[in-house]
Amino acid sequence: MKARVLAVIVLVGSLVMSVSGLLTDEACPQDVQVKQDFSLADYAGRWYEMKRYEQFYEKDLDCVVAEYQPTGKNAISVKNGAFSLANNTKVVADGTAVLSYPDEEQLQGKLSVAFFGAKPDRSNYWVLDTDYTNYAVVFSCEPFFKDPSKNVLGFWIFSRTPTYPTDEAAVKRIDELVKKYGDSSKFEVPNQSDERCPRSY
Repeated sequence: MKARVLAVIVLVGSLVMSVSGLLTDEACPQDVQVKQDFSLADYAGRWYEMKRYEQFYEKDLDCVVAEYQPTGKNAISVKNGAFSLANNTKVVADGTAVLSYPDEEQLQGKLSVAFFGAKPDRSNYWVLDTDYTNYAVVFSCEPFFKDPSKNVLGFWIFSRTPTYPTDEAAVKRIDELVKKYGDSSKFEVPNQSDERCPRSY
């Protein structure tokens, strides 16, 4: 029980302070191209985390799943679940995401996400690309809350199944985006195959 409480405290504190976890002195890139004609409805559903930049709130957590459900035309509910294989402990965070720029003629894959009742007023979750059925690649860059001269980067690769996408076109596209915007040497790979991974959160 103590381990569960500690994990929840760490998760809550980290999510409130920052969405991302990789600290950099470099400025956030200004030429990031995101998914165009983005469909929030098609993006909704379950996504399994395949690779990530290590997050403060995800350290040593596996079986990571994101559940998105429509709550309005431009909004979805967010439920992020993870599991500590070392402590057999679930960690769950509930939040809200809205389209950052819903009035644009061509909707972009830019979302504003917040947890634990906070207002989603920062565009901090950018879908670089997705085919909605196999993969999604997500990027984030925000000022570090302790030192605005630094930024924290987030990079996630998601799959609709607990295994890495095998579709050739999907894999090629993911690789292109990683080379353009990410650093594969900094990825953490959560365990999605352990039999203890929860079926739902």
